[in-house]
Amino acid sequence: MEKATGLDLVAFNIQRGRDHGLASYTVARRECGFPAIKNFDDLRTIFDSTVVSMLRKLYKHVDDIDLFVGGMAEKALPGGLIGPTFACILSDQFIRAKKGDRFWYENEGEAGSFTKAQLKTLHEVSLARVMCDNFPEVERLQRWPLQLAGVQNPIVSCDSLCIPHLDLTAWKP
Repeated sequence: MEKATGLDLVAFNIQRGRDHGLASYTVARRECGFPAIKNFDDLRTIFDSTVVSMLRKLYKHVDDIDLFVGGMAEKALPGGLIGPTFACILSDQFIRAKKGDRFWYENEGEAGSFTKAQLKTLHEVSLARVMCDNFPEVERLQRWPLQLAGVQNPIVSCDSLCIPHLDLTAWKP
């Protein structure tokens, strides 16, 4: 019988972090403005005690903890899927991508930039409206389509006033 083969994505991510010279977990936390971690006992407020015990066995010093390992082991933020360190890193990456892209639709001062009135109108349009206007088979959906339908997010008709239409008057000369 042949043995199944596969890839160990966690091992790849740890090694890739080392190859690319990523900062350790403790350095990344400090860069995000979180309190410094000086020893394994400081981790007890961040990780479950069993995780701290495992990290103590795997790493000689708390500063040796790989960013991927520490980030994945953090307790998720309330209502989230990731902990505070990865949330900080992802937020920083998004801000840099947004502010560093001169064609980002909210950036001002470029040829073809939207006016404040146009931006206000664009911010009032939702994904639900885009879906209603562009997919003929969609006649009803929830106001926030990427969230589950429920009491706070009921399924409504595409003709409903709670799914605002794009008002193009801001584009008229």
